[in-house]
Amino acid sequence: MDKQGNLMKRYLFLLSALLCAGCSPVVTKVNVTDMVKSESVQMQDVRPASEKVDKIFSLLITSKEYGVMRWGDARLSPTSMRLLQHEAFQELAAADRPLKITVSHFVIYGNMRAQFRSGAAGGAVAGLAGALIANEIASHDASFQTQIVDETAFNSVTDEYLRGTYSSTENPDKASVYIIYIDTDIDGKKIFTRTIASMKPHDDKNPFADAVQLAIKNHLSQYKTGMATALTVPNATIAPAMTSPTVHAAPEALETVSAGSIAASMAQRVADQLGCGAIRPDGSSSFVASCGTYDVAINCDNGKCYPTHSISTKGNP
Repeated sequence: MDKQGNLMKRYLFLLSALLCAGCSPVVTKVNVTDMVKSESVQMQDVRPASEKVDKIFSLLITSKEYGVMRWGDARLSPTSMRLLQHEAFQELAAADRPLKITVSHFVIYGNMRAQFRSGAAGGAVAGLAGALIANEIASHDASFQTQIVDETAFNSVTDEYLRGTYSSTENPDKASVYIIYIDTDIDGKKIFTRTIASMKPHDDKNPFADAVQLAIKNHLSQYKTGMATALTVPNATIAPAMTSPTVHAAPEALETVSAGSIAASMAQRVADQLGCGAIRPDGSSSFVASCGTYDVAINCDNGKCYPTHSISTKGNP
């Protein structure tokens, strides 16, 4: 087969595999030894039922939800919850007491918006050029990163697909990525993290299994480092794209700036994280950010700003 045929075949195979997120789940096997040992860990699953099942938000290219998906529990064997239980046993279990874990959130999103749009563009161009366009975005990569999340901001997001979006800083090459949220209470200590991991395969590793396992490991590492206490400093913690807990303005520095300026600055950071443009005021503590074919309302309260809902802009070009 010639080069053009090979490129197009590779793209079509990749596209069909991604679209199969709406078919019967393809189960990814994870090889873990000595699983029986971790059964002593007490797990309480209080997640919303929606986090456990697959969902395609939209495959309509004009939709604001285009290219964002949610992966349910059936995608992994053992499940992500069982992997969390086992890793917690390995990392945190003590000989003198049983480990108790309550899981409020463990949800996995996939964002392939740029890849799908590239594929659509490639399909509109004939020959090798079209195949190259369709194939090029699949080679993009993103760095693995885990950050602390504020649960109140996470729960304030009314359009769920926004939790599966990323900022231009987090993913400058617009690679296809997994976005994984884990919220646990372990022996009375609560930690909520958000992890971004590339879908691009590395070496012989399965990118999905690797992303989930690394997200779990990084999440549990917070229980050792005590990083969760960093959120006591005033900070513009937002969802879905969370700021790093280690980067804060000093409280005394904030006193020299007006409350309105602080709120506007924080709201613009939210807009930037969502990939939107400049904000405009919509009241004393709320703003609207232009995101191309739609706007996003941003509310600021108690030192935090977060997106609340999208706004149709049908009149816009």
